[in-house]
Parts: sequence; structure tokens; C-alpha cells
Amino acid sequence: MERNDLKWSKLIPLTKEELEKLGKIAGAFRISEKHSDGKFYVIFVGSSSEVKKELLKITSNEYEDASLRSYLSSGKEFAFRYVGGIEDENLRKSIERQMYKQYAPDFNKQEPISPLDVKVNLS
Repeated sequence: MERNDLKWSKLIPLTKEELEKLGKIAGAFRISEKHSDGKFYVIFVGSSSEVKKELLKITSNEYEDASLRSYLSSGKEFAFRYVGGIEDENLRKSIERQMYKQYAPDFNKQEPISPLDVKVNLS
């Protein structure tokens, strides 16, 4: 199955101020790091019934993955993109899984599991 109608956000700075602007959105997201070549490269992918809440958790001291938490507080420049309006958890996980395969992010420990195999646009 294919879905090429997803509307991804622009690249948004990963700051508490920007995260606070998000509403209650169910969807998928990816966190990227700016490299010396000026480009952003994906380091983490995820999905949630509340993207804002999940990203705030990831960027706080409460997040269980100490290596990602530490890396995000390293002073480097990070940004995120998200797609909202994805209420179906299986579809969110399928999008997350496709991003995992596409970007091979350093901070995802394992491939997300989804009973769906949906190909979507990632940009």
C-alpha cells in the first residue's frame, strides 16, 4: 500500500519554545543534527499519539535513553520534522519503520514493529 499525501512540517529547531507551540498531534517525527556541511542528518525517529509530549520527554531529563538525552544536551544544533493527523497507531509505526530503514538513525535501538507495510513520502 502507498500513501504519498503526507504533509511533513518544515525543519523546526528542537527547542522547548518551538515544542511548546505544537498542539495535540498524533503522528511520526524525526530528529536531525546539523553537521559541518550545513546539512541536517537524521539521528532518531519516532511516533506517538502526542508528538509534542513525546518530544518534550525526549529532550528532558526524564527520558530513559541516557545516551540520546546526553547527546541532545551536547550544545550541537538539532531540529525535527513531523507529520500529524495520523491517528492509527499501526500506520504511525509503519511510517516510523520506513524512516528507520531509510535513515538508519544512530539512536534507535531496534527496528519499529508494525503489522502494516505502507510506503509513504518522507519529505
